[in-house]
Amino acid sequence: MKRLIFIFFILITSISTAADTSNMLSVDKSYFIELVIYLGIILFLNKFLFQPLLTLKENRDIESSVRLERADSMKQQAIKLEDEYKLKISEVRLDIEKSSIDRINKAKVEGEEAIKNAKNVSLKKIEESRNNLQSAKILSQIESLTHKEISEGNDDVSIQIREIAEAIKVKVG
Repeated sequence: MKRLIFIFFILITSISTAADTSNMLSVDKSYFIELVIYLGIILFLNKFLFQPLLTLKENRDIESSVRLERADSMKQQAIKLEDEYKLKISEVRLDIEKSSIDRINKAKVEGEEAIKNAKNVSLKKIEESRNNLQSAKILSQIESLTHKEISEGNDDVSIQIREIAEAIKVKVG
């Protein structure tokens, strides 16, 4: 291929003759040959040099625009993910605060219930102790009373003993 191009240029240059200097503006056959060579070189360079360079430039421009678009989309995605992350963090914080408040309230309620239960138990024990003490007093008074005093007496102990005795008779009899 290189040999053919070289032979072509030699033939063209041998056919063309130098223009006469006395008649510079005249057009002769060498002018057309030079014009054809010039146009051939331009077409040759356009096909094998300029077109590949232009194609390379266009591809590079397209690739850079694609990369810029991808970078922008990745940036938008990063911003979106950051917003989601912040939202989830705030939700978790609210949940933690809510659960801690719930636990504190639950502990307060349980503490109050424990206090109430302890108070009720202690009140029951106090009441039982009072009843036992009253029963012991009544028993000691009963032991000191005789049968005759119980049946004739008008004091509280005698009246209670008679009522209990009658209730027992009704239930038994």
